[in-house]
Amino acid sequence: MRNDDQAAMSATPNQAGAANSAAAARDYRISARRKESEIITSFELTPLDGAAPPPHVAGQYLTLFADIPGLGEAKRNYTISTAPNGDHLRISVKREPQGQVSRWLHDTAQIGTRLTIAPPAGAFVLPATRERPIVMVSGGVGLTPMIAMLEALAAEKASVPVHFVHCARDGAVHAFGAHVKELVAALPNARATIFYSQPRPQDRQGKDFDVAGRVTLDWLKAEIPLGTADLYVCGPLDFLRALVPALAKAGVEAGRLHYEFFGPVEDLFDEAGGATAAVPATGGTAMDYQATAEGGFTREEIGDGLIDSAADAVVASDRDGRIVMWNAGAARIFGFSEAEALGQSLDIIIPEPFRARHWEGYVETVASGKSRYGAGDLLAVPGLTRDGRRISLEFTIVLLKDAAGEVRGMASVLRDVTRRFEETRALKKELAALKGG
Repeated sequence: MRNDDQAAMSATPNQAGAANSAAAARDYRISARRKESEIITSFELTPLDGAAPPPHVAGQYLTLFADIPGLGEAKRNYTISTAPNGDHLRISVKREPQGQVSRWLHDTAQIGTRLTIAPPAGAFVLPATRERPIVMVSGGVGLTPMIAMLEALAAEKASVPVHFVHCARDGAVHAFGAHVKELVAALPNARATIFYSQPRPQDRQGKDFDVAGRVTLDWLKAEIPLGTADLYVCGPLDFLRALVPALAKAGVEAGRLHYEFFGPVEDLFDEAGGATAAVPATGGTAMDYQATAEGGFTREEIGDGLIDSAADAVVASDRDGRIVMWNAGAARIFGFSEAEALGQSLDIIIPEPFRARHWEGYVETVASGKSRYGAGDLLAVPGLTRDGRRISLEFTIVLLKDAAGEVRGMASVLRDVTRRFEETRALKKELAALKGG
């Protein structure tokens, strides 16, 4: 989920793990702004130090920090809507009526406005090797990562078949229309199909858009190679609810079905009595989990109950070591709210003397896909709270892998055992004193 008043959660492939995780945020300025539609405006962001922005992969997002009067420092994640260019980053933001940051960007931020930007992250990216047809299906502002991907494909003049499919309400809110036509024309084997769900009288079919209505599974079956293509689907929750489960049922394997949605973290697969699927907030691939009828609860319901508990911390991080899940227990134990923690490096809860060793092991585990932990053993480590206190933790860890077996991140359940640790240490001291006496 991304694009205003939501924090993005996703894994980062093909990055250097600890090095990027620990990278410091940098100061940028808005170097250009452009209105893409009645509700979407693009902002080009240039580093103030004159150096190139950090490298990113088309489709990834950045974390933006803005000092907003009356709100203080706000943090939001926005898709980078341009391919890597060595000069600037770009975000294309939908103005949300209740979105404090999006309204500030649209209404107040100007060329020259300074922002702090954390390094790019995210796993909703094109395959490293271009071997299969690529189909991008987006709704609304969900086209922003697709624009970056299409720019990247055009820059490399990719020879694989490319089909860009986008649905907007009408011409007033349709962004990047002319740009998409230029990019498609630059590719040797590409086409674009634009849907308007509610075209206006002045919207011309065949010129402004191609199909009236919404993208459907039947249309996709007829128009794209479902059996061989890599499919990228991005948009609001109802858009994905209509397409992702249907595509999975139509036989699109998990390794070829990639999706990301802008909105609340909810289960996209919710058919009563059938198989359900736990859906990562972003950058997900479709992986089915069998529901259990025992007690009338599914795996997802039980999992949600445990995650929502405030007793233990449940923390998940992506390949790059950035926090993508932070439950109430984590907020209670470490003192960071969910909004403060999401998108941050795990360094915020690791005491500085232990970070180098942690990242060495983290990078090795991501690369090898194997961990010496997680076989039922409780591990003991020191932790760090928001106010700088050291605490003692016991935790278990599990690797999160995609359908191909590649590590996408890690999840841990952590328990604060500081009191027990201190009591045990005090008892040992008393016992040692007695023996010495």
